[in-house]
Amino acid sequence: MVVDQQSLLEDKDRLEELRRSYDGEARLNESFIVLTVGASLIASLGLVADNNAVIIGAMVVAPWILPLRVAVFAILIGQARLLSRSLITLVAGAGITLILSMGLGLIARSQGLLVVEALPEQIVARLEPNTFDLGIALAAGAIATYAKVNPGAVSSMAGTAIAVALVPPVCVMGLMLSGPDISSAQGPALLYAANLLGILIGGITVLAIREPYFRDKLRRRRRSRLPVLLALGLAVLVGQKLYGRYEQYRYRLNREVAQKQIESEIRYYLKNETLTFGANDAVELEKVVFDWPDYWEQNQTPSFLVVVRSLDPKLPSYKQVQNIQDTINSRLAGQFPGLELQMQVQRINVSVVEGNEVDLEVDLEQIFNDADTGLVPPQLLEDEPKDQAEDSAVAAICLKPDC
Repeated sequence: MVVDQQSLLEDKDRLEELRRSYDGEARLNESFIVLTVGASLIASLGLVADNNAVIIGAMVVAPWILPLRVAVFAILIGQARLLSRSLITLVAGAGITLILSMGLGLIARSQGLLVVEALPEQIVARLEPNTFDLGIALAAGAIATYAKVNPGAVSSMAGTAIAVALVPPVCVMGLMLSGPDISSAQGPALLYAANLLGILIGGITVLAIREPYFRDKLRRRRRSRLPVLLALGLAVLVGQKLYGRYEQYRYRLNREVAQKQIESEIRYYLKNETLTFGANDAVELEKVVFDWPDYWEQNQTPSFLVVVRSLDPKLPSYKQVQNIQDTINSRLAGQFPGLELQMQVQRINVSVVEGNEVDLEVDLEQIFNDADTGLVPPQLLEDEPKDQAEDSAVAAICLKPDC
């Protein structure tokens, strides 16, 4: 049954009915536990299987958005009992998910399905959150709260659950802790905290803007302001962590774009504008491999390795490599100021081995027939007298050219 929230807010005497409506969503009951267990198993298995569709299904099943909306309402009206109940429900849900995902992680690792060196893409995507995730959580929290006070927007709840994705980060955290890999578990833990705080702050903002009654409560009551200030403070701390990861993400993205562009220019230059690689049959360009510093080593000089196949072990020479390196750096100076690349060349010596000239027209069928007729059945040799067999062996040996 959908409650007309606007009519309830207009009459303060009916606020208790609204409180009861939220109170039902905050209870740690059988429905919440069953849906949490199901969502946790589905999300964990989907993450290990690297199946995005399965993970989306787990997001829809998860009921965590409901107690979060209750927490938003409880903060605004200053109801500590309702707030504590919703937080206990959330903590219980996260605990159940963490334990189940750790158990599945142990099983997956024992079967060789979860290897640190080759983690599924859906897991890797949640190991490095950034400020984008916090922005998504703020928007999702605002929409989820708006759907509660506006019955016409109830259909958006499924999309909101998919967007905010509370369960998968906890599942990834459990899968990493099953290693145990505490350092990798920090990323999904940060993502979960960002989603949680984003929903709270987004929901509070929507209710405070849309409903004068809640706005007045927030302005007059200290019990309402303190949780909001605490959530904002935690969001700032999480946002700082996420911004640092955002800087890493932006650096990595710019590096990949620059690398592809520079590699294309280097290949074109080597093949079309140098005699060493372009007009020399003894040297063939195999590949160009870049070694770029990561975000924490930005002051180091990037290098690129040119792998060549060379018939002459002395090519390319040190002087040729130095001249090519200087030319490439001078060309890059206009587009990438301050960027200087160190060139290295790996020579793979190639020697051509050929046999004597042979007749290309060969009758293979005749050769096979001759080979079959020339074979002597083993049983015939056993029936021959001993002296005759020795004479045959000597004759076979004497057929050799040096006999």
